[in-house]
Amino acid sequence: MTYPQVPHGTDDPGDPGTGVSGDHGHELTTEPSADTVLAGYRNGRLHSDAAAPTVLRTDFDVDAYVHAARGRIPVDLGTASPMGADPHDDSLRRDLAFVWRLDSAGLSETRAVLTTWTSNEARITAFIATWAYERFWFARAARDLLTADGDVPRAPRRGLRGRLRGLYVERILPVVAPIWTTIVGEPVVAGHMARLAVQESALQAAYRALLPRLSGEAHRVVSEIVHRRDTVVEFFRTEAAARISRSRAEAAAARVHLGTGWAPLRIVGVPDTDERRALSSIFRTAAARADLAEAIAAVQDLLPPRRERGTLSRALAPLRRLTGRSPRPARRDATRGL
Repeated sequence: MTYPQVPHGTDDPGDPGTGVSGDHGHELTTEPSADTVLAGYRNGRLHSDAAAPTVLRTDFDVDAYVHAARGRIPVDLGTASPMGADPHDDSLRRDLAFVWRLDSAGLSETRAVLTTWTSNEARITAFIATWAYERFWFARAARDLLTADGDVPRAPRRGLRGRLRGLYVERILPVVAPIWTTIVGEPVVAGHMARLAVQESALQAAYRALLPRLSGEAHRVVSEIVHRRDTVVEFFRTEAAARISRSRAEAAAARVHLGTGWAPLRIVGVPDTDERRALSSIFRTAAARADLAEAIAAVQDLLPPRRERGTLSRALAPLRRLTGRSPRPARRDATRGL
């Protein structure tokens, strides 16, 4: 095996370095030899075309985010009860428990992304690892509020359809996803970024909708969850926007991932058995519904107008059949039950 040769030189301009003649009549060349460039690599990155690099970098500082990762949100259990501003709001605990179940499924969402081609993006993988850590603490804070006021309400058992969908997500999807995403390649990343941007925005909107119904310590803790999510939403929206605007293939992949069959307030697409009641209760006001619609539209509006079926659409048709998605907008599905 031939290894790339490192050009001789030194960081000190006054030192000619080992193996370099001190004769100033000869200029030191830094032009790499043919052996220095390995096919398929660019600046040490494997998943780039040496002639046309595809690794995208936005202005979001992932390094700073990782180093500033925020831990547990402290909850004063002694003052966390009563949780609601209205003692007659019997549905409040069930609504918060519904959102908690969604937030506590961060590892399921992480696995759904990192078992695909997207895991090749080291920068995104670093962010998602930290995001999963932070999301755990979001869910833990919500659970602390629920347990301070009693036992955590449980959702009814899933029906047959829900159990089959859950089985697909747990057992089959981790096997199938790496195959079809490898075939599609980098455009899949745009789909995942768009989906996570909508999901995190929707979860933030759900917590925000609960704030007027909370009091004291519960209001403070949920406000902190909403505030900490700003950075997460910023990252996914920034990444999604950059990719959607970069190519038609990535815009198409985002549209497919946001298609019918997926809704942001679900765990990897699996509906909670309390979904219809919870969504109607959480987004009971016009302002809350408008906030949710705006959160969804922030990414959907980045997608270019749909064209008539052409070469690209025909090429993506097998992918839609494989994933069970059609290219219709996600907004109708995302607000189901409202």
